Order: sequence, then structure tokens, then C-alpha cells
Amino acid sequence: MEISLLGFLLSWAFSVSRTIILSTAAILLSVNALMAFRRRTVLIADYESLIIRSKRKWNDPKSPKVAIILLAASGLLTSRIMQVAYSGTDSGGVAVSHLSVYGDWSAHLSYAASFAYSDNFPPELPTATGENFSYHFGVDWFSAMFIPLGNNIFSAMEISTILLASALPPILYFGYQRFVSNNRAALFAVLIFLLSGGTAAFFRFLVEDLPDKGPSVLLNLPRSYAFDGFDRNWVDNAVTGFLYPQRPTLIGFSAVIIVIVLLWENRKMKTPSIYVSAGVITGCLPIFHIFSFGALLMLSIFWAVTNLKKYWLYFFTPTLLLGIPVLIWQWPDRSGRGWHLLWVLGKSSWNHNIFDFFWFWILNTGLFIPIAVLGMMRTSKEIKKFALPIFAFLVIPNIAIWHFWIGNNAKYVILFLLLTAPFVGEQIEALLKGRRLRKMLSIVLLITLLFTGALDVWRAMDKTTGPYPVEYLTGSDVLVGEWILKNTHKEATFATANTNTHPVRVLTGRSVISGSPGRLNDLGVDWNSRDQDLRSIYQLEEEFSALLTKYKVTHLVLGPLEKLHYGLMENHHDLLEKELVLKGAQLVYDQANYQVFDVRELR
Repeated sequence: MEISLLGFLLSWAFSVSRTIILSTAAILLSVNALMAFRRRTVLIADYESLIIRSKRKWNDPKSPKVAIILLAASGLLTSRIMQVAYSGTDSGGVAVSHLSVYGDWSAHLSYAASFAYSDNFPPELPTATGENFSYHFGVDWFSAMFIPLGNNIFSAMEISTILLASALPPILYFGYQRFVSNNRAALFAVLIFLLSGGTAAFFRFLVEDLPDKGPSVLLNLPRSYAFDGFDRNWVDNAVTGFLYPQRPTLIGFSAVIIVIVLLWENRKMKTPSIYVSAGVITGCLPIFHIFSFGALLMLSIFWAVTNLKKYWLYFFTPTLLLGIPVLIWQWPDRSGRGWHLLWVLGKSSWNHNIFDFFWFWILNTGLFIPIAVLGMMRTSKEIKKFALPIFAFLVIPNIAIWHFWIGNNAKYVILFLLLTAPFVGEQIEALLKGRRLRKMLSIVLLITLLFTGALDVWRAMDKTTGPYPVEYLTGSDVLVGEWILKNTHKEATFATANTNTHPVRVLTGRSVISGSPGRLNDLGVDWNSRDQDLRSIYQLEEEFSALLTKYKVTHLVLGPLEKLHYGLMENHHDLLEKELVLKGAQLVYDQANYQVFDVRELR
């Protein structure tokens, strides 16, 4: 987090360059080296302690073996998933192997590219020129920092994801240890959260896919089992549905656990510096993951109200001073709030009755919620009081829509799963310690909790699962993207087709009038008006020049995607080209089915 923030400020002050990124790293290394030197006695003692603890059995509470194994395993798994995320095609284009890369990452590519290639300071939304950047872009800025070091945009996304995702499991493990009885329960909790996914696989895989295709189906899983496109499965697997596609969680999940551990461990000592540190981390979160900021703020308010002590000021002062200004700056211009009852009823193919509501939760989370409730009831009074407000993350999505897209309500549920996984892990461990029947029950419950998510994570490691890989960018797309990068100004604004696979949006970091509202419909932008304006531009309607002026368009693209999206038949395409030239536009690129016009004289 600190390297992202310092690099962001220095790049804003100067520019995004190799020198600035290396200077950022050098400054932090120097500061940390100085701090390490001053605390060298403590660090040496910690190192010696680590060596001693490493020799203990894995189930010893002080042994680091489980955390080390989790770090190695998550590093290998993440590296494999990222290895197959992008690949080249025979035409010189790019293919993708995951829905998360094809969908969500198209926006994240645009965000990262806007910083690395277009010096997007002060930040504006590159997919909607002129709009405030009402999104927690911190992790995409972190990815952008790898580009000046010699990586392309795709490699930068992969490297940053590997670094951040690999660290999450051991952080979860160390955090969960505080609330369970032993290492095995903490390990169960980590797996139960990361491999969450509900119960859909028991029908879709065991009843449909496995009998139809046999055991070989495991080598080519045809679909996701934790997600069905927001019909009945709304709460996706934590890894394939949140950690990878919704990239802010790469920092947000870890930050939530770290802050909670700091506050929990400091509940008796009440050391002011620890409260300040926790507050600084929380206050910076709106840049990285707004949902984690809101979660920590809500939980800490409850804890402070139930224990009114002045030491909470040490936490709330940096939290609010740092967080609220960023929150106000990010706040969208339009309101997306609303109220409803029992969330999913009327929002999917389920019928309007209470029984469907309960089946919805069984399908999406299995027995996780009742086991979590039981676990919380059986934990200590102190932990119970500490964990009670977590249930707000189940109440909120069932009564309110605080965003422009109801699918975001699943983010509250994943926070509930993240924070209550220790209670589920503890109950599985308690059953496993019992006699034969209880052991069998624990194994059955563990399978129900892990099976669906495990299939989806396994599927993510295979680049040939249907319908993937699919072509994401053609060779022509890559060529025009590279040309635009080299031959247009960083502040250029483009009129292009409104799609998440457009090379201007994905490869160049240049601003566009509209970039696929279907992937970005939770940002408060009036996408419909922008799309209608684009259609008016490409249909040469009367307000053509006025719209170019409105959005400060410098270039207009005519390519395969524009023809497809705006119904440009050959005769209309020729007419548009001639009309643009007559009005004073300059044809600056004409290659491989793409034409780029400089339209600044038309404004």
C-alpha cells in the first residue's frame, strides 16, 4: 500500500516514468533499511525465533509451517492462473482464458493504461471522458507501476496479481488463528473462505456434467459452478468471482484482516500508536477498496459505541481525515440507492415466496450461514461481542441497494464469509475431534463447503475450458492500438465503439466517450446518454459537431467494431468517410480495416 501511495504522489507531481518508479522503490528501501537498522536487535531476535519455531510440528500454535505452505501453494496456483490468462494468436492478437479477464479486466486494463500511458492526473475515468474517477483504482495504479519497468500492460496485470493474491492465504491464516482453537481450524477457515461457492455443483456437476461426459470432464470443465450469470447464483467463488476479477479485493481482503487483528490484539494494551496505524490503513482504503473501508468503519463504530473510551479517537482521527476527503471526491454525481425486501425475490428467475428465498441462500452459500451462527453462539463471550456486527453484512443486501447495480450486494455477503469463516472452521474442527459419526459429519460438511469452489478454481487453471480461450484482440486491433500509443497525445480523446474489447480502451489508456456500460454500470455514469451521443456521431446527425465539442473529441475511429455496433453498411461507411474529410477531418491512419481521423478541426 505504501509503495502505491508514494509512487502515485510522485508520479502526479512529475510523471509516470522508470526514474520515478525506481526512485519510489529506493526511497522506501532506504527508509525501511534505516528503521531495520535501528531495530536490528529486535529483528535478529525475531529471525532466531522464526528458525526455532520452524522446527516445531505443524500443529504447534507458534509454528510457521502452515503459513509457509499456504504462501507457496497460493503462489504456484496464482502463477498458473495468470500464466494462462493471456496468450497470443496466429494473427498477432490476444486471446483470453477466463471470464474475469474478458469482462472485468477490460476495465482494469483501461484504468492501469490510463496512468502508465496517459499520465491520468488528476485521475479521471478513462472510459467516460470528463467524468470523475468514482472507482477505487489503487490496485490498478499498482499494476501501472510495472509498465515503466519494461512490462507490457498484460504482464503488469499478471505480475501485480501474483504478488498480491499469493499473500492473502497466509494473512488469512494468521488472522483466523486469533479466533480459533488450533492451527487445523484456522486452515479449515482459510480453505472454506477461498473455496466457497455454494452447492450448485452437486447438481450441475454430479447430476448433469459428470454422467454426460464421464471423468474426463475434469480435464475440460464446461462452465462455472458457483456462478450462472446472476440468475440464481449471485454469490460467486471468493477466488474466481472476487479476488481475480474484482481486483480491489486483492488489497481490500488483506487490509480488513490486518486492521481487525491490530484492533483485537490491542484491546487490552490500548497502545495509541497501534490505533493510529490501524486508522491510517483504514483511511487509505477508499483508494484501494471502498467496501473494505466501509466494512471497517461500520465495525469499528459498533465497537467504539459499545466501549466508549477516548483511545478510539486515535483510530477514528486518521481514518476520517484520510478517508472522508477521498470518499467525497469519488462520490458519483447520481444516486443509485434504493430499498427492497429479501434481495433476490423478483430479481431473478426465483418465484416471489419465502421458501425460494431460503433456497437461494442454500444454493449460494450452502450450510455456511447456519454453521457460522452456531459457531458464534459457541465461542467466548468476548469474541461473540466483537463479532456480532458482522451479521450486518447479511442484513444490508436484503433490505437495501446502495449502488447502481444490485449485483454489488454480493460484495457484502463475501465480506460476511470472509469474517465468519473462523467460526465455521472451528465447528468443523470440533466435529472432527469427536467419534466416528461426528468425524463423518465433519467430512461431509467440509465437502459441501468446498466442492463447488474447488471445481471453479481448478477450472481457472485450465486455459481450454469451454468456451475459452477466445480471441480478445485481433492482430489489427493490436496494430492500431500500438500506432495510437506512439502517434497521439496523452490527452487525446476518442470516439469509438462502445465495447469492452476495443483496442483504444484496452491498450492505449486514452479517454473515450463511452466504454461498455455493461461492465461498468456501477459507477454512476449516464451511459445511456453517452451511447446515444456516440450513435448520433456515427450517424452524422445534426448535432455531430456539437457532440465532438461537448466531449472534446480529438480523434474518431472507423473500424470493424464501429461498423458492427452502429450498423454502418458499406455505403454509409463511405459516406461517413467522405463527409469527415469534407468537414476538415484528416485521415491519419488507414490500415487493416481501421481508419483513424483527426477531428479537432471539426469542433
